[in-house]
Amino acid sequence: MQDTVQYFRAPDVPGLVLSDGHFSTFSFERHFHLNYHISLVVDGVQRQSASGKTFLVGPGRLSVIPPEEMHDGSGYEKCEYTLKTFRIPPELLTEEMAEAMDSARRVAFSSNVLDDKLLWERACLLHYVLQRGDASSMFVEEQWMDLVRRLVMHSRKPLADESEGGLAKPDWKEVRDYCHDNLSEKITLEQLAALCNLSRYQFLRRFKSTVGVTPYNWLKQLRLEHACRLLEKGERVSTVAANVGFYDQSHFVHAFKKAYSVPPSKY
Repeated sequence: MQDTVQYFRAPDVPGLVLSDGHFSTFSFERHFHLNYHISLVVDGVQRQSASGKTFLVGPGRLSVIPPEEMHDGSGYEKCEYTLKTFRIPPELLTEEMAEAMDSARRVAFSSNVLDDKLLWERACLLHYVLQRGDASSMFVEEQWMDLVRRLVMHSRKPLADESEGGLAKPDWKEVRDYCHDNLSEKITLEQLAALCNLSRYQFLRRFKSTVGVTPYNWLKQLRLEHACRLLEKGERVSTVAANVGFYDQSHFVHAFKKAYSVPPSKY
């Protein structure tokens, strides 16, 4: 069967993006999202790698990937699988979960994979009613709140440890903020290294130790994630490409399709 994927907006939950895809040969290379990424496999099995571990996701298990965490995904033993995802803005999930557990801290989970069949069933139901778009707003709100409440049961306090040999937290924040603010501009290794008072070689080594990929690959994914946000607002593909730093539209379209399995015009 041909690989297919569709993306949907959820008017009753502003900022939430859903996807529904069937994959046989397509593999998600190492990448990250700016949102929390919750995935459900409803048929078959997906193999994922994140946080230095490899795990299998099938019916009854949820995968929860925090913002900016590198991960990948492919069919297990080259088998087909059907994948449904929620892309949840971090501020939305943090606010909802903070209200549910009376805390303002950032959300963190005990594991990237949650073995909770009831949570999986609730998530499948919510995805179904949001995708159909014909349920009452109150029903959707109740289902959403129930999902958040069940996610709270799997949350924990985030670890504060820094990666050994990686960038100091203030330097990492400086680099991230600079890249977010200058996506439409040319960004060089020298510029980023200077922000941390490091040589290019030191910066490259420490960045990869912190993030798990090179600055080039991380920045490309950051550009694509911002492109998703602009496309959600109805911006033209050519405008989006320029605004996130792709000076060649065909290069942008190729990179986007490779990352998300659909061209920008279908997102």
